[in-house]
This record gives sequence, C-alpha cells and structure tokens, in this order.
Amino acid sequence: MKKNKIIFLIIIFLIIASIGAVIYFDNQKYSDKILPNVFINGESYSDLTIQEAENKLEEKIKGFQEKGISLAYKNASYNMSFEEMGININTRKTISNAFLYGHKNSLVENLKDKINTYRNDISISLVYEIEEEKFGDYIEKNLSEIENPPKDFGYKYEKDEFAPIPAESGMVINANKLKNDISQNILELENKPIWIELVQKDPEASADKNNSALSEAKNLLEKKIVLKYNSSQWKVQKEDFALWLDFEAKDNPDNKSEKILGIKTNEEKIKDYLLTLVPQTNSAPVNAQLEFKKGKIEMFSLSQEGIILDIKKSIDEIKKIIFTEENYKGDSKTEIEVQLIIEKVQPEITTESIDNMGITALLATGESNFYGSPKNRKHNIAIGAARFQGILVGPGDEFSFNEALGDVGPKEGYLPELVIKKGETVPEYGGGLCQVSTTAFRTAVQAGLEITERKNHAYPVKYYNPQGTDATIYPPHPDLSFKNNTPAYILIQTRVEGNKLFFDFYGSDDKREVKLIGPYIYDKQEDGSMKSVWTQQVYDKNEELLFEKKFYSAYKSPALYPHKNPLE
Repeated sequence: MKKNKIIFLIIIFLIIASIGAVIYFDNQKYSDKILPNVFINGESYSDLTIQEAENKLEEKIKGFQEKGISLAYKNASYNMSFEEMGININTRKTISNAFLYGHKNSLVENLKDKINTYRNDISISLVYEIEEEKFGDYIEKNLSEIENPPKDFGYKYEKDEFAPIPAESGMVINANKLKNDISQNILELENKPIWIELVQKDPEASADKNNSALSEAKNLLEKKIVLKYNSSQWKVQKEDFALWLDFEAKDNPDNKSEKILGIKTNEEKIKDYLLTLVPQTNSAPVNAQLEFKKGKIEMFSLSQEGIILDIKKSIDEIKKIIFTEENYKGDSKTEIEVQLIIEKVQPEITTESIDNMGITALLATGESNFYGSPKNRKHNIAIGAARFQGILVGPGDEFSFNEALGDVGPKEGYLPELVIKKGETVPEYGGGLCQVSTTAFRTAVQAGLEITERKNHAYPVKYYNPQGTDATIYPPHPDLSFKNNTPAYILIQTRVEGNKLFFDFYGSDDKREVKLIGPYIYDKQEDGSMKSVWTQQVYDKNEELLFEKKFYSAYKSPALYPHKNPLE
C-alpha cells in the first residue's frame, strides 16, 4: 500500500514537472512573441514579435485606408478619406492588446491565457476612434446636400413688422447608423459600400413661447443704431438692422429640458453691411518712394500709414454693445453708438527703414526700342513705365507685373492702341504695355533673377527684336513674374529716352555672374513663323552654376492675326 502511494506521488511529481517544463520552455519561446492561436480580423498573428505584428497590420490597414470608405445615397456616391472623417486606427494599441494576452503581470492569469489558447482561437479587435467633431464637420460640409434639416419657428421682417415663419420637420442623416456601419467596415477591414439612411428630425423650437423672442426683437428695432469712426458716422436703417437679427432655439432657463425661441446675431449680414463702409474707412499704406542717385538711395516721397476696418473686432463690438439683456428688454436709451474698430497698417517701406534695405549697387539695365510706334502707343508706354518707378521687391518675394500695373483703362489715362487678342490684332486701351513688360523681363533676366512666369507674343513683333526676348501680358494672365533671389531689396526705376525704354534694377551685389546665350532663331518659315531659344545661366561668386533657365518661344505667322480697325 505504501509502495503504491509512493508510485502515485512520483507520477504526480512527474506530471507537474512535465507541465512546468512545458510552461518554462513555452515561456522562453514566447517571451517576446504573440501566443499561438491569436487572431486579428480572422488572421493569425501567432509567433510574431511586436514589431513584426505591427508591420503586418500596418500593411493591411494601409491598403484598406487607401481605398477610403464609399458612401451612397440614391444615385449619388461619395468617397471619404479616413483623415477627413476623423477615423484613427491605433495599430500599436491593437498589437499591444494581442501581445498582452499571456504576458500579463499575473502568473495565474498568464497560465489561464495560455491554456485557453490551446483550447480556443483568441480574437483581438482593432482599436480605433472616430472623432466626433471631425465626423460631424464632414457630414455638414460634404453631405448636407442630401439633407433637409428641420426649421425652427421664426420671424421674417417685412413691411415694418415681423411675420411668423412656421416650424417644419426635416430629414437628416442617421449619424449613429452611419457611424456603426463605418465601425463594422473598420473591424472587418473591408471596404463595403455603405448606404446612407435619412431619419426624420423635428424642430427644436416649434413656437415662440409667450412671444418672448418677438418682444425682444421689437425692442431692439426701436433702437437707433449709429456706427462711428473719428468724425464719421453711419446711421443704420431699420431695414438693414432687422437683417442683423436672427432666431434660434435655445435652452429655457426655467426648464433645462425644454427649448424656446431666442434671438441670435446674424454675423454674415453684419459683415455684409460693414463691407459697404470699407471704401469710406480704409486707406492703403503708402511706401516711401525712393530713387538711386549718386551711389545712394534718396527719398522723394514720404511713407504714410494706412488704416483698415477690422471687420471681426467690429462685429464683436456690435454684439457686445447692441445685443445685450437691457436692449432686449427695452430698458436702455433709444440711440446706441458703436465705435468701429480700426487698425493701423504700417507701410512695408518707411522713411526710417531706408538705411536697412541693402540697396547699394546697380544690378542690371534692360532696354527696348519702340521707334516707329504711333502716338497712342508711345503715350501708353510712358504711362505704363511710370507705374513701376520706385517699386520695391523684398528679398524672397515674387514680383507680378500685372499686380504692380493695376487697372488699365481710360480712367488711368490710357488710350486705345493695337493688342493681340482672340486671334486678331485689335485696338484696346493700354495697347503697347507689352513694351514695358518686355523691358522688365530683359532686365530681370540680366540681373540673374528667377523668372517664374513668362509668355512670348503670338507672332513676331518688330518692337521686340531680337525675337525671343519679349514677354506678353494681359491681366490677369498671361503675366510676367519673377522672384527676388538676392539677399536685399530690389529698387525698380524706369526712364524713357527718345524712342528707348529703360528699366534699372538696384540692389545688393552678391557677386553673381549672369551669362546669356542667344537668342537663337530656328525653324523660320516663309510665312514669318519661327521659333527661338534664349538661355540664362547664373553663377555664384565661386563660379559655381546656381541655375540655368531656357526661354523657348514659338511664333506663328502674322497673317493669322489680321488687323481690325487699325489705328493711325
């Protein structure tokens, strides 16, 4: 009997020892790996390290995310990205959860986990979140067209009184179902199309309880609103002021579970009104006007600060002063004054900043010859060139010829002259301004500046010889633009001498060297069509090539652009 007991104990010991050995070696094998029979979305991640598992899951998620999520409603379809919908899948947390199965701090729990993996498949769900704010924003911005939101009770001001607008129920997207369907796609990592469902939504305020909102609106409209700035003032007409009032559902202070009708400000309408005042309030800052004489900059016109109406701050001031409890109740004075908020804007180039601009040398001079031009063309060239006198281009800034030129018309002093337009050569105000843009282009190229936009004329024009060095403009496009890639400001000066137009660019000499190759004419035909190429090479002070730019031009036959109503 005693012998049998000993044998039994030995057997028990051997069993325990065997289990212990299995557990020990199993622990060693899976110390840094996911346990057997652990699955994510039906796919095994067993025997993988955390990094291997993350790489595998990220690869699957990448393909899933690239396809996006497809939504459908009736005949319309929408494809949304995970980012714009605020959907974030946490790969690291998901794999961490998979690895933690059998790798907890408790030996007993780990043993239970390991035994369970031998008996059952363990399914780990993806960890993800859908950001409520982004999700709601996406629906509002991209899917609102399929909704018919409910309309709260309200009023519309017409014929000196408020007419009631009845409440209406509406149909809106079932956001909870949509979110659940998206969640199901994420958990299954499948890009199945999701059908959008609409549900009925009732208005929050179906009536104006005790006519309290109507009473407040009437009290407000009894006020005379005066907007002021310095000595200027504007009396807001009642019809305009009524547009500033809007109605919305708000919490009932006496019953938090109930919504009542209240007043809100219509900021867009206030903004629209303030924008009508801008021409009377705003004045643009004026840069100091400079010229380069005797090796230094001299000022010939002082700078002036500008002022602008701060729309946002003025709206806030209007809301703070007009839309108050005492005005709602009609207890305040009948006339309400609001001081508009004006901001001062400093000019880019002030009288005091001249010495810090680094303008010490002539960078390049460009010229063109307009000999033979009619009187109107010469007149337009002179006016156009004067627009660029004293212009400053900051370091790193991009210069736009059309932007600097401004409006072109009779009010600016321009006369009709021939331009190339829509397959014809026709008279138009400002004809001849391409002489100015061409000269500016040649100067910028010679100064080693980076040309960012330039287009040649449709056909060869005699005023722009040699062909290939011209630049046509017609606001807003085509334009001539270049980037100031020098370390200092560039001062532009223009001058007309006889039949020649000159542009002078002054700035800081960084010892760059500019080589111009060409222009070379090729593929020249009997009908006057031709092609050309002009190459700009810019080297630094160490003779290293900074950049190279080729300007290709393709000119059609002049016969294709007949002159209509030619000017004498």
